[in-house]
Amino acid sequence: MKREQQRTFPAIVVLLLIWAGVSAYALDEPVSFTFDLPFPDNQATPVWLGHPAMAAGTFATLNLPITPPDPQASLVVTLYFTEKQDGFLRASWIGSQAAEVLSENLYEGIAMQNQRSLLILPNTMDGAGTLSFQSSSDTLGVERIKLEWVENQPSLVSPHIQDMLVTPESDITQKLQDLNGQANGTQAFTWKNSAVTVLITDTPQRVEAGVEFNAELEQVPQAARIVLKEDGLPFGQRIVVWINQQRAGTITPTVPDLTSEGYGADPNSPSSYVGWRDGSLFVPVSFLKVGVNAVQFSTESDSDGTNDQSTVVSAPAPLALKDVFLQLNYGTTTQDAPSVTTSNSSNQTPASDGTIPTSSTPFSTNSP
Repeated sequence: MKREQQRTFPAIVVLLLIWAGVSAYALDEPVSFTFDLPFPDNQATPVWLGHPAMAAGTFATLNLPITPPDPQASLVVTLYFTEKQDGFLRASWIGSQAAEVLSENLYEGIAMQNQRSLLILPNTMDGAGTLSFQSSSDTLGVERIKLEWVENQPSLVSPHIQDMLVTPESDITQKLQDLNGQANGTQAFTWKNSAVTVLITDTPQRVEAGVEFNAELEQVPQAARIVLKEDGLPFGQRIVVWINQQRAGTITPTVPDLTSEGYGADPNSPSSYVGWRDGSLFVPVSFLKVGVNAVQFSTESDSDGTNDQSTVVSAPAPLALKDVFLQLNYGTTTQDAPSVTTSNSSNQTPASDGTIPTSSTPFSTNSP
């Protein structure tokens, strides 16, 4: 009996290796491909990607012939581009049976360098087709594109997360709704235990001209925190947070992994990063007050440490913020918590001189 088991065991191992080989073949290397534009005529491409073709005209168009290496695989497309004032960058999938607009406009209205990702599901591609990008002018404005195939795998996710989660090789997990190419709204406020997270702005906005955000508090909290995403801040600089004309602290955004394609996406500045970076600040409650609290942002070099309030509007380089939240802990249940009212600066684009006028559109968030 022992001999029979010893003879059978190697056979099982062989079967497992064969199965593993079939699974790996479904998404054979390379499963990702990054290229800069313009695309050289002699540059090789993976077997699943045809030669990128530019079409000149009033609206510049880039066509990417794609044949999915696995009918069950999804495609994550990340673009690094420079937004044109009042322009658009449209993405479409053109299949053998039909064409579908994936995003009417990947621009976020900040008129500067940006990074956006788009997830294309298998049922959208349904076999070979063409991924097409069209610009609002005769130049595309895209500097770099990364194509990456992802597949379904078992994962452990909190039951409180309802959206599908996508993890590319960058290892940064994102929600499906953040990869649909649309301008998704964010929930204005959420309560968890004794803390409320209040949306200040989810619309990407240029702030270097001194845009002011307001938060009206019915009661000063026990603890406070500001969370945001920024685009455009050079390495070696940080964001200064001003609350009620007082310097509340600084935010040094996270430094992305050095293998990220966001590095060098700007051909004029190879050591810079193109894309959004996360940042946060613990705000001492002594800076807050009952009533309207003014929140502003500026920038400074890491070598600076001035307390001069006049620097509140001195941010010469383009700087955009989005997903700006104020988190407040009141140490009480939501039923007894005080209300919070915020003012969100309207979605504006830079004027011809690069300035942004300060204005506000108020909305209220109250405890349930």
